[in-house]
Amino acid sequence: MRVSVVSAYPAIRSGLAALLDAQPGWVVAGEASPESLRDRPQANVAEVAGERPDVALLDVDPTHTVDDILDWLGALQPDRGVVLLGAPEASGRRDAWQGAAQIVRQVARTLDEQGLALGIVGRDAAVEEIVTAITTVAGGLVAVDRRLATQLFAAPEPAVTAATERLTAGQDTLTARELEVLQLLAQGLPNKIIAQRLHVSEHTVKFHVSSIMLKLAAASRTEAVTLAARKGLLIL
Repeated sequence: MRVSVVSAYPAIRSGLAALLDAQPGWVVAGEASPESLRDRPQANVAEVAGERPDVALLDVDPTHTVDDILDWLGALQPDRGVVLLGAPEASGRRDAWQGAAQIVRQVARTLDEQGLALGIVGRDAAVEEIVTAITTVAGGLVAVDRRLATQLFAAPEPAVTAATERLTAGQDTLTARELEVLQLLAQGLPNKIIAQRLHVSEHTVKFHVSSIMLKLAAASRTEAVTLAARKGLLIL
């Protein structure tokens, strides 16, 4: 199995790569920092992060957003799925994991549209937990840290439900990057041109378009633009 590693910290990248190399039959497809993927979005990603992996292992922290994660995946193009080591807004506290749940749901929905599985473990995870999560995702299943699972599967409180309903009806449904992509979609531009305008890969644009259509419940790009216009999400 081929696994790519993304982390902002060289020591963590090296440590994770050594861990993966020690697993029988596993190969580290490549290592990359978020900056290297962002700085060379149109270049041959193999020069930065190695060959296309089966699973991408992403080291994330509270500074990273949904757009960051989708951009990385658009560059890496994993065949089977992604495992997040840590989570945006999740520093280990119970309330932090609650905040991460909403972000992880957004990532999971987009990955599902692409036929990819999602795994997530804490940054304090043991080696066995990381290996199990990667193996599970490679098999097409979901692996979730129990602390996050508690938040993902808990019945929402009335106040949370009301807030979610408001989000699904307005601009907060879409991320800043998705709004940028949506604006270019409204101009009738194809993915290739949108990628050039935003300095990202076409695969990254595809991730964002899928997410936009899913969030707006649109069956096509044209319908997504029409619905967005009705919601006042487009700058005319």
